Amino acid sequence: MTEVHNSMSAAHDSYFEANFEHALDAFKHCGWEAVLQNPPHRGHAHISEELHKAATEAKNEGYEARSRVLRLLAEVCSMMLSSDKPNDPFEPLIRINGSRSTIPDDFTDSEIEFFAKIIDSIDSPMLKGRLADLVWLKGYPREVKFALAAIDSYLQIPLDVDTWFGDGEDCWKRAIGLCRMIGPTAGDRLDQIETSIIDALSSTTAAEKFFGHALADLLAISGLGGSNSTAVAEKLESLAEQFTEAGDFHLSGKFYNAAAKWFSRSGDDDKYIDMTVAEAETFVNEAAAKLSSDSPSHGVAASFLEEAVQVYRDVPRISRDRHGVDQRIQELRLRISEHGKRALDEMATVSGPSIDVSESIEQARKAVSGRPVPEALKAFADLYTISFKQLRKSAVESLSCSPFLASIPKVMSSHDGRVIARTPGISGSVPSDYDEKEILSEMNRVHYGTQISVVVQAVILPALDVLNLEHCLREADLIDLARRSPIVPAGREVLFGKALAQGFSRDFATSIHLLAPQIEHMVRIPLKYAGVSTSHLDHDGTETENGLSALIDLPETTAIFGEDLTYEIKALFCDQMGPNLRNNIAHGLLNDREAHSVDAVYAWWLGFKLVFNTFWNSLDRGSVEEQQEEANAEDSVSN
Repeated sequence: MTEVHNSMSAAHDSYFEANFEHALDAFKHCGWEAVLQNPPHRGHAHISEELHKAATEAKNEGYEARSRVLRLLAEVCSMMLSSDKPNDPFEPLIRINGSRSTIPDDFTDSEIEFFAKIIDSIDSPMLKGRLADLVWLKGYPREVKFALAAIDSYLQIPLDVDTWFGDGEDCWKRAIGLCRMIGPTAGDRLDQIETSIIDALSSTTAAEKFFGHALADLLAISGLGGSNSTAVAEKLESLAEQFTEAGDFHLSGKFYNAAAKWFSRSGDDDKYIDMTVAEAETFVNEAAAKLSSDSPSHGVAASFLEEAVQVYRDVPRISRDRHGVDQRIQELRLRISEHGKRALDEMATVSGPSIDVSESIEQARKAVSGRPVPEALKAFADLYTISFKQLRKSAVESLSCSPFLASIPKVMSSHDGRVIARTPGISGSVPSDYDEKEILSEMNRVHYGTQISVVVQAVILPALDVLNLEHCLREADLIDLARRSPIVPAGREVLFGKALAQGFSRDFATSIHLLAPQIEHMVRIPLKYAGVSTSHLDHDGTETENGLSALIDLPETTAIFGEDLTYEIKALFCDQMGPNLRNNIAHGLLNDREAHSVDAVYAWWLGFKLVFNTFWNSLDRGSVEEQQEEANAEDSVSN
């Protein structure tokens, strides 16, 4: 089993320094050859596992020195090879709670010297390549013969499917990187690599699935194969056609895409266009295949057709007439619209266990009942608070609990069937910072959206009923509140006040249409005061104010409004994985139902909370009692 170190600076013991010659003798008799014989090319992780087993057996049999040698070799093979980091290519296999497995810095100078002594005795390409590479990295002074030994060993690793997707790909990439690192000293090895990869590609078959694409991709990212661009492109085109005939449209699309790039590289623009069109049609074929499958889906079909349109857009306008591209795009758009509408009928309602909110309703009513107006409104404003950090933590935990489902890309449709947002799915078993889009989607769609629904129905609306029953809140009062609230920009008091008043009258449609643009302006003004540019110049010199979607992503916005409020404004008003209220209102996309939805109610309440709490916090503590007495007097008169 791979050893895990307790700190980043953990080092091996001094055994090999004190027993160098004894260790060399132990290596000769430790039996490493038998360990690596069957099978010979399963990857470094497999070699490490087998060497660890052999080390344990040797120790149990009383061969301590042999066990140490085998275990050391196992640790060498345990590291992961990251071929895109030329000077730091090896990473630990395991990281757990601040601990990790072996990295190159863990090996002592004596161990590196030991590796240098035994390299010539090893005929396993993977083990020899790894040892030579490690000595080249850590030996001092550096000796280029070890880099050459590593390259030559890596090039002995077969270019076949089984080895490639084990460890072979990274080893061949590392060989290319080492050749470029040592320059002319590598001789003609880079040419040998290019020839070997092209020969392997030319002999690949459709039965090897993605292997041919991987070989062509290695040539492309390494800048190799330029003089053979046409041959590479034609091979990829041939494989793509075979996949199309077999009905594997996903792979045929990938191969047509690669072929297009290689034809472009060869300067054959006509064939580049042909391949691009062929790739687009694979998505059309996928849509048709999905509709005729045992589990047809118009939503999935629409998604495939959108991919086709995106690919067709890559065809230059000067070349579109030859393939009727513009007409094809128009035809596909009509089909997308039709499939999108029919996809809505496919969506099923998923029901979970019911939630008893009777206690929450009662608590909300009690929170505002029997209080003077200022205290009741303060309690109303403080009914609920979100925590961005807690929402994010919950989202990450949810995604981690079902990594398979979380890895599936998601599509969000509007009420008229348009696809308005996509997420790619998480890239691993546990969400990382690279999966931030998926994490935010999970937060908005599931956790924040669910909380809003419960809070509106079990807390905000019951409390609002009590407020309206016990107090008469006039539009003039709410305009005055807006006028005295520091967060309301000058000249917007009436608009804010009217928006809040409409909410107290339960006319949330009018309220949200008034409030959404004012929230945007409310965000813009403090940014301007802070010296932040909130506009951009068009090509003709016209200055245009940035919209809320651009403003909310500025780092200064979070600094001014805080992490929690910034998240809420974005999630409610300008995120396509949420209600997207600002954009839907601005473009006339909000229908009657959505204008009175829980999202609209919550947005109104959040607007009230901002206005009231900033007003409340601006009051002198000594004048609070006076405000309450005035309110009590007004209530007495009205009663």
